[in-house]
Amino acid sequence: MPTPVAGVAAISPAVVKGDRSGGQDVASTDADRKPFDVVLNLTQSTTRGEKSTNDSQVIRVPARLLACRMTLPLGSSDGLYYVRVQRAVQSEVLKTAQGNATIKHGEVRLDVELDMSNMPAGGYLLSYRRAGESWHRVPIVITN
Repeated sequence: MPTPVAGVAAISPAVVKGDRSGGQDVASTDADRKPFDVVLNLTQSTTRGEKSTNDSQVIRVPARLLACRMTLPLGSSDGLYYVRVQRAVQSEVLKTAQGNATIKHGEVRLDVELDMSNMPAGGYLLSYRRAGESWHRVPIVITN
Protein backbone atom coordinates (compact mmCIF):
# COMPACT_ATOMS: atom_id res chain seq x y z
CA MET A 1 0.00 0.00 0.00
CA PRO A 2 1.56 3.35 -0.98
CA THR A 3 2.20 6.02 1.60
CA PRO A 4 -0.61 8.58 1.69
CA VAL A 5 0.47 11.93 0.24
CA ALA A 6 -0.62 15.54 0.60
CA GLY A 7 -4.20 16.13 -0.46
CA VAL A 8 -5.56 12.94 1.10
CA ALA A 9 -8.54 13.20 3.44
CA ALA A 10 -7.70 14.45 6.93
CA ILE A 11 -8.31 11.03 8.52
CA SER A 12 -5.26 9.52 6.81
CA PRO A 13 -2.78 8.35 9.42
CA ALA A 14 0.24 9.85 7.65
CA VAL A 15 0.92 12.53 5.11
CA VAL A 16 4.45 12.66 3.78
CA LYS A 17 5.56 16.00 2.40
CA GLY A 18 8.74 16.76 0.52
CA ASP A 19 10.41 16.75 -2.84
CA ARG A 20 9.88 13.42 -4.58
CA SER A 21 11.68 14.49 -7.77
CA GLY A 22 15.08 13.19 -8.82
CA GLY A 23 14.70 9.56 -7.75
CA GLN A 24 18.45 9.07 -7.48
CA ASP A 25 19.86 6.48 -5.12
CA VAL A 26 22.69 8.54 -3.69
CA ALA A 27 24.10 7.41 -0.34
CA SER A 28 24.24 10.88 1.24
CA THR A 29 23.01 14.15 -0.21
CA ASP A 30 22.14 17.53 1.27
CA ALA A 31 18.47 16.52 0.94
CA ASP A 32 19.12 13.50 3.23
CA ARG A 33 20.46 15.78 5.99
CA LYS A 34 17.56 18.24 5.75
CA PRO A 35 14.60 17.07 7.87
CA PHE A 36 11.84 15.45 5.81
CA ASP A 37 8.40 16.73 6.87
CA VAL A 38 5.95 14.05 7.96
CA VAL A 39 2.49 14.73 9.38
CA LEU A 40 1.21 11.92 11.61
CA ASN A 41 -2.50 12.00 12.36
CA LEU A 42 -2.80 9.92 15.52
CA THR A 43 -6.37 11.03 16.28
CA GLN A 44 -7.64 7.61 15.17
CA SER A 45 -5.01 5.59 17.05
CA THR A 46 -6.09 2.97 19.53
CA THR A 47 -6.58 3.93 23.14
CA ARG A 48 -5.09 2.15 26.12
CA GLY A 49 -6.10 -1.48 26.29
CA GLU A 50 -7.45 -1.65 22.71
CA LYS A 51 -5.99 -3.87 20.01
CA SER A 52 -5.66 -2.39 16.54
CA THR A 53 -7.30 -4.53 13.87
CA ASN A 54 -7.11 -1.97 11.06
CA ASP A 55 -4.04 -2.47 8.85
CA SER A 56 -4.77 0.84 7.10
CA GLN A 57 -3.70 2.57 10.32
CA VAL A 58 -0.09 1.46 9.79
CA ILE A 59 1.99 4.56 9.18
CA ARG A 60 4.74 4.40 6.56
CA VAL A 61 7.74 6.73 6.86
CA PRO A 62 10.99 6.94 4.92
CA ALA A 63 14.36 6.01 6.42
CA ARG A 64 15.48 9.64 6.74
CA LEU A 65 15.81 12.44 9.24
CA LEU A 66 12.15 13.25 9.93
CA ALA A 67 10.50 16.42 11.18
CA CYS A 68 7.33 14.84 12.62
CA ARG A 69 4.23 16.89 13.32
CA MET A 70 1.90 14.65 15.30
CA THR A 71 -1.77 15.38 15.88
CA LEU A 72 -2.57 13.54 19.11
CA PRO A 73 -5.94 11.92 19.96
CA LEU A 74 -8.86 13.94 21.29
CA GLY A 75 -8.51 14.41 25.03
CA SER A 76 -4.71 14.53 24.99
CA SER A 77 -3.18 17.26 27.13
CA ASP A 78 -0.56 19.81 26.24
CA GLY A 79 2.86 19.64 27.87
CA LEU A 80 6.03 17.58 27.69
CA TYR A 81 5.85 14.32 25.70
CA TYR A 82 8.38 11.56 25.14
CA VAL A 83 8.57 9.61 21.86
CA ARG A 84 10.43 6.38 21.19
CA VAL A 85 10.82 3.83 18.38
CA GLN A 86 11.43 0.13 18.95
CA ARG A 87 10.88 -3.19 17.15
CA ALA A 88 8.45 -4.63 19.73
CA VAL A 89 6.93 -3.65 23.07
CA GLN A 90 9.60 -5.25 25.28
CA SER A 91 12.54 -4.70 22.91
CA GLU A 92 15.41 -2.23 23.06
CA VAL A 93 14.50 1.42 22.43
CA LEU A 94 16.21 2.42 19.17
CA LYS A 95 15.31 6.11 18.87
CA THR A 96 14.04 8.72 21.32
CA ALA A 97 12.80 12.30 21.14
CA GLN A 98 10.86 14.71 23.28
CA GLY A 99 8.87 17.85 22.70
CA ASN A 100 6.15 20.09 24.04
CA ALA A 101 2.64 19.52 22.73
CA THR A 102 0.46 22.56 22.23
CA ILE A 103 -3.26 23.00 21.64
CA LYS A 104 -4.16 25.00 18.53
CA HIS A 105 -7.61 25.21 16.99
CA GLY A 106 -8.81 22.35 19.19
CA GLU A 107 -6.03 19.97 18.11
CA VAL A 108 -3.10 18.80 20.22
CA ARG A 109 0.09 19.07 18.14
CA LEU A 110 3.47 17.59 19.01
CA ASP A 111 6.54 18.37 16.87
CA VAL A 112 9.67 16.21 17.19
CA GLU A 113 12.66 15.25 15.06
CA LEU A 114 13.47 11.57 14.64
CA ASP A 115 16.55 10.41 12.74
CA MET A 116 15.48 7.21 11.00
CA SER A 117 18.26 7.41 8.38
CA ASN A 118 20.16 4.37 9.68
CA MET A 119 17.09 2.23 10.40
CA PRO A 120 16.56 -0.93 8.35
CA ALA A 121 13.26 -1.14 6.48
CA GLY A 122 10.53 -2.98 8.35
CA GLY A 123 7.93 -2.83 11.09
CA TYR A 124 8.39 -0.86 14.31
CA LEU A 125 6.38 0.65 17.14
CA LEU A 126 6.22 4.40 17.59
CA SER A 127 5.32 5.08 21.22
CA TYR A 128 4.49 8.41 22.82
CA ARG A 129 3.43 9.53 26.26
CA ARG A 130 2.97 12.64 28.31
CA ALA A 131 5.43 12.88 31.20
CA GLY A 132 4.22 10.58 33.99
CA GLU A 133 1.51 8.82 31.92
CA SER A 134 1.19 5.50 30.05
CA TRP A 135 2.73 4.80 26.64
CA HIS A 136 0.49 4.88 23.55
CA ARG A 137 1.76 2.63 20.74
CA VAL A 138 1.27 3.03 17.01
CA PRO A 139 2.64 0.57 14.42
CA ILE A 140 4.86 2.14 11.77
CA VAL A 141 6.75 0.80 8.77
CA ILE A 142 10.07 2.31 7.76
CA THR A 143 10.62 2.21 4.01
CA ASN A 144 13.74 2.76 1.92
